[in-house]
Amino acid sequence: MKKKILIFILLFWVVSLPVYSFSNGPIVKQKASEEKYSHLQVSSPDWRDQVIYFILTDRFNDGNPDNNNQGVGEYNPNHKDFYSGGDLQGIIDKINYIKNLGATAIWITPPVANQWWDPWVQVTGYHGYWGRHFKKVDEHYGTLDTYKKLSNILHKNGMYLIQDIVPNHTGNFFTYKDDKYNPYKPGENFILNKKSEPVSKPVQYPFNMNNYNNQKDRKANIYHWTPKIKDYKNKKQEKNYQISDLDDLNTSNPAVRDALRDSYGYWIEEVGVDGFRVDTVKFIEHEFWNDFFYADDAEAPGIMKVAKKNKKDDFLAFGEVFEASDPLSKEGDKKVTRYLGTKDKPELPAVLNFPLHVTLRRVFAQGRPTHHLSYRLNVTMNEYRNPYITPLFIDNHDVARFLEKGSRKAMKQSLMFMFTIPGIPIVYYGTEQGFTEQRGSMFAEGFGSGGKNHFNQQANLYQYIKKLAETRTSNRILTRGTIDVLQDNHSGSGVFAYKREYKKKTALVLFNTADHPVLMSNLGTGLKEGTRLKTLVQMNESDEVVVGENGEITTELAPRAGLVLLSTEKKRDIATTDSKIDVQTTINNETFTDDIKLQGKVKGDIEQLRVVVDGNLAQATDVVVGADGNWNVNLPIKEFGLGKNQHSLAVYAADKGIVSERFTFTTKVSSQSSSLIVKDPAGDIHGPKGEYTLPQDKSFGSQMDIRQVKATLVGGNLKLNLKMAEITDTWNPDNGFDHVVFNIFIDLPNESGAKVLPRLNATAPEGFKWDYQAFVDGWNNAYYSAERATKDKYGKSIIPAPKVKVNKSKKTIEFKFKSDSFAGLGNLVGVKVYITTWDFDGSQGILRPLTSKGGPWSFGGGNGDTDPLIADDTKMITIDSVDYNKQAIDKAEQEKLEVNGDIALEVGDSIELTVNKEGVIWKSSNEEIAKVTTNGKVKGIKPGKTTITVSLKGETVIKTIKVKEKAEINQAYLLGTATSWKFNKFTAMKQVADGVYEAKIKAPAPVKKDWVPEGKNQAFKIGTNGAWPSDGGGPAFIGKDGKLKEDTGMGNIYLNLEEGTEYIVRVNLKEMTYSIEQVK
Repeated sequence: MKKKILIFILLFWVVSLPVYSFSNGPIVKQKASEEKYSHLQVSSPDWRDQVIYFILTDRFNDGNPDNNNQGVGEYNPNHKDFYSGGDLQGIIDKINYIKNLGATAIWITPPVANQWWDPWVQVTGYHGYWGRHFKKVDEHYGTLDTYKKLSNILHKNGMYLIQDIVPNHTGNFFTYKDDKYNPYKPGENFILNKKSEPVSKPVQYPFNMNNYNNQKDRKANIYHWTPKIKDYKNKKQEKNYQISDLDDLNTSNPAVRDALRDSYGYWIEEVGVDGFRVDTVKFIEHEFWNDFFYADDAEAPGIMKVAKKNKKDDFLAFGEVFEASDPLSKEGDKKVTRYLGTKDKPELPAVLNFPLHVTLRRVFAQGRPTHHLSYRLNVTMNEYRNPYITPLFIDNHDVARFLEKGSRKAMKQSLMFMFTIPGIPIVYYGTEQGFTEQRGSMFAEGFGSGGKNHFNQQANLYQYIKKLAETRTSNRILTRGTIDVLQDNHSGSGVFAYKREYKKKTALVLFNTADHPVLMSNLGTGLKEGTRLKTLVQMNESDEVVVGENGEITTELAPRAGLVLLSTEKKRDIATTDSKIDVQTTINNETFTDDIKLQGKVKGDIEQLRVVVDGNLAQATDVVVGADGNWNVNLPIKEFGLGKNQHSLAVYAADKGIVSERFTFTTKVSSQSSSLIVKDPAGDIHGPKGEYTLPQDKSFGSQMDIRQVKATLVGGNLKLNLKMAEITDTWNPDNGFDHVVFNIFIDLPNESGAKVLPRLNATAPEGFKWDYQAFVDGWNNAYYSAERATKDKYGKSIIPAPKVKVNKSKKTIEFKFKSDSFAGLGNLVGVKVYITTWDFDGSQGILRPLTSKGGPWSFGGGNGDTDPLIADDTKMITIDSVDYNKQAIDKAEQEKLEVNGDIALEVGDSIELTVNKEGVIWKSSNEEIAKVTTNGKVKGIKPGKTTITVSLKGETVIKTIKVKEKAEINQAYLLGTATSWKFNKFTAMKQVADGVYEAKIKAPAPVKKDWVPEGKNQAFKIGTNGAWPSDGGGPAFIGKDGKLKEDTGMGNIYLNLEEGTEYIVRVNLKEMTYSIEQVK
């Protein structure tokens, strides 16, 4: 009888296990359910014709309040880091809202079962990127049946479903105490997150094998047993360490690869998912991606094979490779597109165009030169395998909302641009409702909603996006046509024009990115004279555009104008005239360092002219024509931007509609003027009263400590050079520095200004009322006027924002403000400047919190609701006697030219040389060894020595550059672990054949260490490259799976060798195999 009772109790316990119980066996294939929904599996669309709506599920809509609170304290819609209640049913309920917007597909954040609460960082996994089971739907979002219902209704509406997936990591279930990590003993300081909710480790096999100190788990090697990434520029850390302390999967392990293919193939089979957005792509080795998508495995086939089996012959998968490119550089693009693989070994089908995203925000929101966008478009069309299916976006859940840092007009232009170039437009939820909160909720009960719903289909932005989407999807010229830039501006905001051509049709897209009217002159279109253009979409009212003589268009564009025009068969007669404007001064392609003196002559009845530089009509110079038809004008050099800049110029008779030829020239305006230097105390980064503590993460140091401000005025231009105590760029920031945000306030003479400092809980110093504010951190560069500024809101977003330049070696950050930044004010004498520092949390889009106790990512010692969010600040700086100074320039010219920077680099790497003067000429004596750009960046091409010559007006400095061979896999070394054969000793292996090396060893005494597996007595590595430091680490090793990996202090090969016996160790670097044989 007792036996029967015991059996019953055990049976009851088994069937009563919670849904997140462990599965300790191998992968179990689940067959797709029988036909319950009629439209689960549909054929792939032509992705060129799609518009994607991106939804952060928890913040979109709550369709089932019953699943909001799972009982572990994770639900709190008043807090940004907690669950708000959005779910899959909520999306289903709003399908019509999404469809009416013009979207044809939705991309949702990961719906998989997540870690709900991480006590170590005190936040929840509401976003979905902390997986605990990759084949279950999270309880907060609904059920598998709900997910199928969503897929089915989308397909019935002719729409498609894209699921976000995360192959790189799970949630945060283990870490290293106090960040102490020993790569040779990964078990040291290893701790488990035992108070994690709802479970303390993943519940899916094999990801539940996450305890390094458990022999079975360690042997399975499912994870990289590594700490969090501290330096995002370190390649070894990038591929093997933990991003944000999230447990990094060992994606080189065949068992992990099989499990991931099985997990994500499941959603195609079971739910009918039509595409994947792939998270954190660059943190996984390239070899993984070919295997993940194309593996020929019967049990867990590659994703593309699963998709084809389910009628999806063009399954879309696009990856996140978060990289930017500097202006007029394509380094970031090259890294992004590398994950497309090759024709013979493809990886992802597409990648999100992050470099273009960064450039479009710089151009439209910050007022950078429109030529930068021309360059990036050209790179996109040439570097991306298929730009027509490359997803495009203006913002997303990982960056600040566009409207947080840019104006509404700038955002509308960005949207128009995105919808009229090759690629797939993505609209982040809430954009159509004018959201500024990065992850705010669309439904009234959710975080950041302001207590109301945001599903207004009559909203201006909703209707605007709807019009853009309709225009795009109904005109194939916009989804398939070629693209050519026709005109842009090299020096700043203004004209940006391009054309699309398809099947004998032409579309023109015209922008004025400036906040002032511009002249677009002599735009060559290739169309016939008199062609009438139909307006498809426009921002701001504009006159009908007709193609003029020679197929050119000359017209004035209103501030922030945007036009999408389509050629028609209709024609209009063009009035002709004999009137003409000639410029007699030689200006085209010339370089000017002094005032520009122009003269010319008109023909016909022209009395008034306007000399228009860079199309800027607001600052055009008026000229009266003499009775004899002659005219002349002087353009002061100091009114041009600092440094070397290319400009355009046209002479315009506005009342006659006549314009001269369009000229291009260059100015070089030296900033070697008198400067005001103000010192700032060292170490004063603890708030106004010295009571704050810095965030406790070890990456925070003295990055917020200003040591000196050097202010220089040249006419209406202002340059601020900040000397910092420390500059870091470990997070690979776009602007070249991290761990600090600058708020630069500028008070112009005789202006009213504001006292309140937005979002800083502070007011300006006595005697200071700011008119302009620059907000600059590692990824943002926003510029505001004081208009509409309040305690909680920034002022009116304007352009141009300052140009930022970092010199890490000199610890300086330079901010250059053009006169346009101050409404064209020609003289800034008497201007006042006040600068503060803090830090900005880019992932949340907020200034870092200030609390009483502080934390890893928050300041301590204050109350963030009331106390100033200021770590360091300068005194009020008045610049009342500094102006363009010819004597100072002449003196600077007499100073000795100096060139600083490293002189050694490896093939493929780059270094940056710096000079103490502007306008120098760079030249490499042998470009086959090293090339140098116009800004002093030197790139190694092949091994050898060359010289870089830097010259300026007869001065010459020569730097000898040594280019070393890049470490290649062409040599092998044997590293041991026993007492007589330590890691800091290595045995060179002799080459015995092409790529084959061997060495004879005598087995030393057994290794008696707790980290050596039971039954083994020796551990060693086969290393490559020969670049091993004394501690035995190195750039690569051959692991026990026979594959080359980056060294993380692991990868030991464990064996049982007989002490004193000789063995031959052989490695084949071509086949990536090794063998060990006893000498007979």
